[in-house]
Amino acid sequence: MTFLGGADIAEMLKDLAAAGGTVDVVFGSTTVYGILDKDAVEIFGEEMPPIIGADEVVQVQSGAFTDLVPGSSLTVGGVSYKALKGPMPYGDGAMVRIPLRNP
Repeated sequence: MTFLGGADIAEMLKDLAAAGGTVDVVFGSTTVYGILDKDAVEIFGEEMPPIIGADEVVQVQSGAFTDLVPGSSLTVGGVSYKALKGPMPYGDGAMVRIPLRNP
């Protein structure tokens, strides 16, 4: 059995792009493939009925945007956004999630 690693992410995103499954993510002069998604966030719980919000997040390969900080402007799929937080690693750390908001 072969395991994939961080070095395989760029090629997998390229294949996914060929199938129409990615968006271009632009920060400064750098453009990479990313996956735009909705992230469900529970605002209230326990004693109150939950309110679920859907925030947009983009997933990119780790190390793609090392200078990105909260409030940075980026373009995802041709739409302008602000980063709510810097890149947040998840899973095995080969990809990061960047929470977004429309300015």
